[in-house]
Formats: sequence, C-alpha cells, structure tokens
Amino acid sequence: MKRSRVFSMRPTALLASVLFSVFFATAAFSQPSATQASLSGLRQTATVEPSELNGRIDAVFGPNSGIKAGSSVRLFRIDYSSLNYSGKMVVVNGLLALPANGAPNGLVIFNHGTTADRDRSPSRYKGQGDFSESEMAMLAFASGGYAVAMPDYLGLGDEKGFHPYPLGEVNSRTAVDMIVPARIAAARMNIRVGRDLFVTGYSEGGAVAMWTARRLEETTGPMYRLTASAPLSGPYDLSETMRKWLVAENTSQEGFIGRLYLLSYMLYSLHKNRGIKLTNYFEPAMALTVSQAFNRNREDKTIITRLAIAAGLMKAGNSIENVLTPRFYKALKEKDLVDPVVAEMAKNDAYDWTPSKPMLLVNLETDAIVDGGNSDVAYRVLRRNAGSIVERFVIKNPELDHMTASAPAILRARMFFDGVRAR
Repeated sequence: MKRSRVFSMRPTALLASVLFSVFFATAAFSQPSATQASLSGLRQTATVEPSELNGRIDAVFGPNSGIKAGSSVRLFRIDYSSLNYSGKMVVVNGLLALPANGAPNGLVIFNHGTTADRDRSPSRYKGQGDFSESEMAMLAFASGGYAVAMPDYLGLGDEKGFHPYPLGEVNSRTAVDMIVPARIAAARMNIRVGRDLFVTGYSEGGAVAMWTARRLEETTGPMYRLTASAPLSGPYDLSETMRKWLVAENTSQEGFIGRLYLLSYMLYSLHKNRGIKLTNYFEPAMALTVSQAFNRNREDKTIITRLAIAAGLMKAGNSIENVLTPRFYKALKEKDLVDPVVAEMAKNDAYDWTPSKPMLLVNLETDAIVDGGNSDVAYRVLRRNAGSIVERFVIKNPELDHMTASAPAILRARMFFDGVRAR
C-alpha cells in the first residue's frame, strides 16, 4: 500500500473541471436537494495494489465471494460544500475510491453506519485491513469497476458541528452533495467514471441511503439520475419500530446498553443541534454522564463503557425506564408528537414514498440492534407504492449479528448493482 500527496490544480484541469460541472450539473443547482457543487480539497491518501485487495477480499467476504480486483485502487480524501442542520453552508469531508484503470460501471454512494468517533470517519481511512465499512465498500465496489464515494456526514471527519444522529433526512444532504465533487475529482485525476449512479449504505447508512435515493429522484439534472439503490439494515421506521424497540424491556445487559448508547447519542445530538435540555430527558446522573461522554471525540467503546458504569451506579437494572425522566419515558412509550424528540423521529421515517428506480432492501433476520421490523414496514409500503421494482433479501444466518452481517449485506448490494447493469 502506497501513500501519496496533495494535488494542486493545473489550469487545464481547472478548465476541464469547470466544463464538466457546468455540462452535467447546472440543471440541478436550483433544486432544494442539491447544494452548489464545490470541491475545495483533494488529497490522495493511499494506493492499494491488486494482490493486497484480493487478499483482503478473501478475508472479508470469503474465498468464494466471486469478486476479484484487476487493478489497484487509489484513495482520496475530498472536501466539499454541504448544508448543516441549520441550513448553513459548511465544508464536509469524504473518501473517494477510484480504480486506477477507470470505473466504467459508474459511481456508488456508500453511507456508513453509526459511530460517534471522528477517527472512524471514511475520510480517515488509509487503505488498511481493518474490517471497517470503508474497507468493505472499497473492496466490494471498487474491485468491480465502480468508483465509490463515502461521505463522513455532518459532525464527523473535520466538520465542527455535532453529528445529527440518526437524522437521515439531514445527513442525506452530504451524500447528494458529494456526487458532483466526486466526479470532478475523478476527472481531475484523468479517471473515467461511467454515468450510472448507485446508492447504498448499512445500518444508520441504510436509512441515509433511503433518504438519498428519495432526494435524487426529486432532483433534476443528469449528474443526479439514479440507476438503483440498496438500503441495508436501516432504521427506516424510527417513530414506530425503533421507538418501540428503545422502550422494550430487555433483561440482557448487552441489549440494554445497546439501547442506552443509541438513545444517548440521539438525545445529545438534539441537545447540541436543537437545544433540548438533557435533564428533561435523563435522570440527573445519566444526563451528566451523557454530556461528559459525548462532549469530545472518543472511541465508541469508551462512550459505551461510561454509560454502562453510570447505569450500574444508578442501579438501573437493565431498564431504560430507570434512566429516563418519567415524562420522556411516557412520551416515548405513547408516541407523543408534542415532544420534540419524538416528533424528530417521526419526521425522519424514511419509507413512505414512491421510488421509480430498482431498489433492494437487505436485512438480517435475527438482527437484535436494527429490528427486522424496519425492513418489514419499508418493504410493505414501498412495494405497495412502487410495485415489483422493490425487492428484498433476508440474510438467514443465526451466527451473524448486526455488526458481522454488514459484509454479506454489502456483497449482496454489489451483486444487485451488477444485475441491474446487466438488464
């Protein structure tokens, strides 16, 4: 694996980039879903050679995956413009993976799963073998002749705000807004990328992918013309399936801590972005712990450990009810839309729309973190709205969990996109 350098833009490359963006993207800039495209930074961070790629493919997806890299892949960090939670223009970051011999199959937008750790943002990935989603997406798609663009999202990478978790409607802006800068960057590197455009993502990224596909179908212009999408194991139904899961009684410590981490992340995010008071939602000891755990960049496992210790000291007994205020527990349990948190969850339900391009939903049957009911609801409504262009694949392997199911889900998305192109 080779490291490389920061690229400056020669006059000829500048002219090519301007002509490229004007020709493909002018029609879309007036649309509310797309920000004026602006590539403000481009740096190559690594080159991964074919032998290393193929070794990693076998390690991540198994020796019988059916995919194989034929050329090296160059990794770039790109900086570009998008809108934050308040609608202010900010610079965000992402990772762009480009096959060295071109990407004739088009561009894949890959949206990553939940993390509060900025160091796990895609733009920080340098090509190492770490079983991260960034690695999986690079291996699955770039090996097959696709360019891969992976947004960090708002509040991750170097963007100074706090990540608006798990608000797919807001975070999908960074996915849509990465399309033009990614293509401009590829053109600047003299790497040809086919016109097809695909969207996928796992876990939180599954819901972001669903919102991204929706935004793209509402946006005009050839650069935003969606070919197909594959949302994977996403929390599409926040206001019902996920809300009920959050307040469900669970006697296992693992299940309780998972709920506590996700709920704490959401509430702290809304505290930072909307100004809600944590003490209106958590009992005082937990409100203080949440504030201290999320107020600086930490690894997810460190945050989870702090929350678990606080819950133990509070004698929470693995019950979410014992760490929340009675008012919020009641609002969450009864779906009280007067509460701003419950209302935000409902606003970000991702599934009730009518796609016109092929879509594949993938989920793990025994997923204990993102309940399969999310995909049940989404598939039922989307199939009713759009018919047979919406398909579903359920992974039936009890040995997998939400984390380990990401690799077969991403591989299934690759197979689906290959199939759509072959039609």
